Amino acid sequence: MLRIGIDDTDSKRTMCTTYVAAQALRELEKNGYRGADLPWLIRLNPNCPYKTRGNAAVCLTIQAKPEDLGRIEEIVVSVVKKWADLESEGTDPGIVYAWAEQAEHLRETYWRALWEILDPKEIRSRCDSLGIRYVQMKEGRGIVGAAAAVGADPESLKTFEAIAYRVPEMWGRERLVDEQSVLEMDGSLALYTFDNYDYEKREVRITPHTPCPVLAGVRAITPEHAEKGLGMVRFYEPIEFHVVFKTNQAGDLHYIPARISDMKPNTSYIVTGVVSSPPTIIPGGHVFVKISDGTGEVTLAAYEPTGSFRRVVQNLVVGDEVLAYGAVKLKPSGPTLNLEKLAVTRLARVTVKAAPPCDICGRRMKSMGQGKGYRCEKCGIKRPDKEPLVVDLERKVSVGVYEVCVSARRHLAMPLKLKSSLRHYQHGQC
Repeated sequence: MLRIGIDDTDSKRTMCTTYVAAQALRELEKNGYRGADLPWLIRLNPNCPYKTRGNAAVCLTIQAKPEDLGRIEEIVVSVVKKWADLESEGTDPGIVYAWAEQAEHLRETYWRALWEILDPKEIRSRCDSLGIRYVQMKEGRGIVGAAAAVGADPESLKTFEAIAYRVPEMWGRERLVDEQSVLEMDGSLALYTFDNYDYEKREVRITPHTPCPVLAGVRAITPEHAEKGLGMVRFYEPIEFHVVFKTNQAGDLHYIPARISDMKPNTSYIVTGVVSSPPTIIPGGHVFVKISDGTGEVTLAAYEPTGSFRRVVQNLVVGDEVLAYGAVKLKPSGPTLNLEKLAVTRLARVTVKAAPPCDICGRRMKSMGQGKGYRCEKCGIKRPDKEPLVVDLERKVSVGVYEVCVSARRHLAMPLKLKSSLRHYQHGQC
């Protein structure tokens, strides 16, 4: 089995690495090389400053013989040169060719690429030491993603995405997708598919908003349901072809449990802490609150695009205990964790003082002044010895796990509903 990793063939203005890889697979199949698995769509560190959009790389697995490697390389390189947006600055393709036994030695590279920003020099050195062939174009930064895709841990690939591609004449134009059909599909396949539609913002989420070849992609927990979901959507434009990918999407793989003092920028973490300052809201609707864990303090940020999720953060009080999921960014005010999910694990008690009831009529008494007790306006009774009642204030947030709206969710973040779907499916209940 030969694994072929491809990365960094797209740009802000056009193209998609999944499209280039799919074209490479079609060309390989025309030349007699059979795919040995679904192509792998691998998402890597979403905080990478060099990413185009979703920081995806692709791995193709084919049946081949060692003597075929030269010919295979010619085919793949020619496809990448044909379709990659090589004229754009920052498009620096990398291609890695590794036999299955070699790919095992890149497993660590895969996991590190989910959490860190790796240096292409290190990856070249690693490939050279393993005898793994690779091709770099321009600056060749894509070798990092290509090597990570080749070394991907199969056990981490738990979901699937069926992607339909547009005919070239339609690239850059408005996508013609029937919104009602997306809603119908989402309702019919709710146990199997996810992130099809953002009901809070009333927005279709299976279509990208960039001028790339992708028409739509349906994500699911089985390849059959991904393909079925795509087939249920009504498109008012032609489809060139479609491909089902095996993916590591929606697995929460990018999060690292950490203490606040150990967190670094451009990395995603899970951190436990206690709210240490009241929330603040700034113009634009962004909400911030600080938490501490005894080793340090970090600001949690819930930005406007996260939707109603911000209300959860806004209603926290000092003393609440939380489990925060997100990416660390360095700001002038200090490190900030951009929230993606938040588990409220314990609520602090919030109390207010209230006037006591009258012992005779039960009506609420009136204060006679600080430390002077209370009197009942109805009965005329004065009670200088009466103390105010301490009443628990009802909180506007409950213990539980909260997530940002669908349109603000990162590819690697697991929707809350998916855990239940996967559990039911694995136990044969779906």
